[in-house]
Amino acid sequence: MLIDQSQRYDALNQKAGAMHQILTHPDHLADYTDRYFTEVYPVDIGDEMGQQGGYQQPQQQYQQQFDMPAVPAGAGGQQGSVAPQQQWEGFSEVMNRNPENAWRYLQGMNQDAMRNKLLFMEGA
Repeated sequence: MLIDQSQRYDALNQKAGAMHQILTHPDHLADYTDRYFTEVYPVDIGDEMGQQGGYQQPQQQYQQQFDMPAVPAGAGGQQGSVAPQQQWEGFSEVMNRNPENAWRYLQGMNQDAMRNKLLFMEGA
């Protein structure tokens, strides 16, 4: 039992020494990293590891399902029925009274009002 523990301790000590060597000498670290990322080991797909419970290939093919819910009809905001000009006047009032919360008003605006304002600004 003591011999077995001594062998394990020696193996751990060697491993720690090797890690210390790699991490404290930049040339060793560069060589190790280069070997790690460039060496290619061939893998046989039908080897014993794959058959004994190591890597298991999926039994069924993955099927994508595009059953997404439809966008709600009122997704543009609460003020969808208000004319765009009235929405911008309301935004102007909010900017004068409480500018830090103006983004909330913009978030609830109708998409058409935003689109019209942006198109109008592009032409100018």
